Amino acid sequence: MIRLRAAQLSSVVVSAVLWTGGARAQSEDGIPVDVPPGDEYSDTDPSALTDFRPALDPYGQWVDDPAYGTAWTPDANQVGADFEPYDTSGQWGYVGGDYSWISDYAWGWVCFHYGRWAFAGGRWLWIPGRQYAGAWVDWRVGDDGMLGWAPVPPAWTWYGGSAYGVGFQSPEPWAFVTLGDVFAPGPLAHVVTGNGALSELGRSRPYVRAQPTASGQPLAQAIMHGPPPASLGIDVSRIPRVTLGGNEVRARQLARPSTAVALGAHPPVPYVVRTRPPAQRSGPPASPSRAAGGGRGRR
Repeated sequence: MIRLRAAQLSSVVVSAVLWTGGARAQSEDGIPVDVPPGDEYSDTDPSALTDFRPALDPYGQWVDDPAYGTAWTPDANQVGADFEPYDTSGQWGYVGGDYSWISDYAWGWVCFHYGRWAFAGGRWLWIPGRQYAGAWVDWRVGDDGMLGWAPVPPAWTWYGGSAYGVGFQSPEPWAFVTLGDVFAPGPLAHVVTGNGALSELGRSRPYVRAQPTASGQPLAQAIMHGPPPASLGIDVSRIPRVTLGGNEVRARQLARPSTAVALGAHPPVPYVVRTRPPAQRSGPPASPSRAAGGGRGRR
């Protein structure tokens, strides 16, 4: 198993975080994979700051970061020093026609389906968001039978309960795995990261799924759907079935106001994304100091 660490800029710049309409994406079996327009939260709905607190408070701390404002960070005894989002303690599942990160952490059903991750101040921060996705990652398809992903960097911060646009893009770590191991049961094995991922970046290309609009023109989506397994030569019928636990089901129910409010969530409210928070930093935080050649072995 190769375990080297390096942070690289995500290849896809997030320029929008909201669903803009058009036809809904469909899975291979015809199951819709998006929350229906009109029954959704925006990512910057202020309920992102409150609806998930009961699930997160026992496992970490809320902080006010100079670059990202209000954020949550998991306790060290939860994740250890070698934690990285969408890599540590979890696996990929194929649910409802799309990739879904199934986390082993008790709080993972929140932080890997909602919000964004960023590394700052020597720790990973979760930036609250209210739009659901199977995983908020960018994707790259390798020319050598590899598939790569990296956390989508935050496009907003929180100050005083309001969302502000981010004027920089934070560095995010890439991970690559052979196509045969993408959906392997249990924690990921044989993951190439760090300096090894640098080489894979040069042998891969970004993947962004587009969907047709009513006019037939492609429309890039805010949610970063992964490449269809069939396009990678993966037989969908051979992908291990994933049984969703109660928290994973809850994560999907909280995505829609029509079901979330009955579970105690706040209804959606009109939102405004401001352009400049008070005393915002002018640039991104430094990359993880452990990134250059560090190793962490098996989870």
